Amino acid sequence: MLQSLALTALLLHAGGATAAIETSPPPTPVGTMPLHADANGRMQADVLLDGRGPFRFTVDSAATGVAIAQTLAARLGLRTGAATQVTAGIGDAATRTVAVDTLRTDLFDLRGAPLPALPGLAADGVLGMAPFAHGRVELDLTARTLIASPSAPTPPGFAAIPGQLRHGILIVDVRIDGVPAKALVDTGAPYDIGNPQLQAALGLTPGDARLSPGGTFADGFGQERMVEQATPARIDIGAVTFARPTVRFADMPVFRTLGLDDGPALILGMDQLSRMGAIAIDFPRAELQLRP
Repeated sequence: MLQSLALTALLLHAGGATAAIETSPPPTPVGTMPLHADANGRMQADVLLDGRGPFRFTVDSAATGVAIAQTLAARLGLRTGAATQVTAGIGDAATRTVAVDTLRTDLFDLRGAPLPALPGLAADGVLGMAPFAHGRVELDLTARTLIASPSAPTPPGFAAIPGQLRHGILIVDVRIDGVPAKALVDTGAPYDIGNPQLQAALGLTPGDARLSPGGTFADGFGQERMVEQATPARIDIGAVTFARPTVRFADMPVFRTLGLDDGPALILGMDQLSRMGAIAIDFPRAELQLRP
């Protein structure tokens, strides 16, 4: 039986220009908060909703806003609000928001935030990058802490990979077995996912013996798709090399939303990123920083 691989959502309106959740957090939270790891190595933060909790929200560098699991919203009896359109995993879909008066973490509070309720989330919710978009956010995977700080030169011990921001999400250049590609850095995705253009550039045509069943992807709406996978020799990101990564292949709408469907592209998930001691994004510098 193929395993179901849940992907957290890329929380953008279908038009791609606006975060699905409009929030007004402090410009640059500063401090440290503890994290937990789920079964796939994704980092989760404790969140209080209207003083209740804590609930565990996945820290997702490929989400621009905040979302809540529909099951948790129902359990808390949250009031249903307006309809909203988001792009999540393998499809666009409409959902409804729920009303939350306060959302609180150890680093920041959000007030009056309508949260889209998604039926396919494995965690209690998704915590996107909007609160950290004016500074630097670090996930220390060894210490299991999130560190928020102002933008600054790359700290000692980190390899710096320059990138670009598209709708608040960091895109970096990578090479997969020498094939140049664009990669979005996604701490909310458990696995690496290449687009069809990457599959073709690697010479992996249908029926190739190097392809094998890659399981079933389920997105934040519970939509599923069976995919194939392969194991290239390496992924190079600047001076950092990931040996023998497993890459699944799917035509994900996030590639189109971010303008990455005109060539080889990759969702770089925790399958590789969890090999690091720490992952950081400096948003004003548009820089990925990796510490072995």
